[in-house]
Amino acid sequence: MATARSRPRADADDGISALVPAVHAVMKGFFRRLHPVLEAEGISLAQFWALHHVSSVGGSSVSDIACHLSVSTPTASAGIDPLVEAGLLTRRRSKTDRRTVELRLTVRGRRTEARVWAAIGTVMDAAAADLSRAEVATAVRVFRALRERLDADTTEAGP
Repeated sequence: MATARSRPRADADDGISALVPAVHAVMKGFFRRLHPVLEAEGISLAQFWALHHVSSVGGSSVSDIACHLSVSTPTASAGIDPLVEAGLLTRRRSKTDRRTVELRLTVRGRRTEARVWAAIGTVMDAAAADLSRAEVATAVRVFRALRERLDADTTEAGP
């Protein structure tokens, strides 16, 4: 495991030592290009992921979103409040469990999520424009394999 003192070399050009800095660089560039879109929508990246989570599961609670984003419930709640105020999410008591408050996407929230996904597609299309179909297919295969391995054992403690 790499620590702050033993980070993989950023100039390595192959092998595992190059994977972390390469993924970091891709994420940094991607989020830098996506930031103006999120800013124009008036939401943060975490708020977009909260909207997407609610959209994906058809409704959610603050504690579910906190778990999904790996943040505390108060932190999730603080990020969700502006989404409710902006009319992107609604809160209502659960019909099956009165203790639970359900969050649902509004029509405006769906449109916002769709615009951000469209921008994500545009960013990725531009980034991959000069890659061959085989290179894109390889990238997809590798990222899927990494995700499967990372998700395989959610009970294992990690950073």
